[in-house]
Amino acid sequence: MSAIDFEGLSSKLSEFKVVDVRLRDEFKEQGQLPGSHVLPVQELEEALEMSEDDFKAKYGFPKLSVEDENLVISCRSGRRVGIANEVLQKKGFTKHRLYNGSFLDWEKNGGTIIKPGMPFQPEK
Repeated sequence: MSAIDFEGLSSKLSEFKVVDVRLRDEFKEQGQLPGSHVLPVQELEEALEMSEDDFKAKYGFPKLSVEDENLVISCRSGRRVGIANEVLQKKGFTKHRLYNGSFLDWEKNGGTIIKPGMPFQPEK
């Protein structure tokens, strides 16, 4: 596991699977990084025990894999990233990346934010 910063993430955002571990309500109210998925940190350990099909049905994206080198964990400020990292490491994950600045850093640096009902507009 390693850290990733705004520049590293934003320059290759489409290549990463960004998993945001905030609560669903926060995700809806504050917005999200383009293409990111929500999986609340409180559900992470249980979610990793689910079958592939059950995981996809509940979360809407493929189940996380210990082999996924493009997995990036994000939250609001970075605190829950650390909690999620502990859970992932306990489950054998070592190749994921941590966006410690998370949503607040993304917003501060002018990254595109998607909100429900707002059409995606690629950066020019």
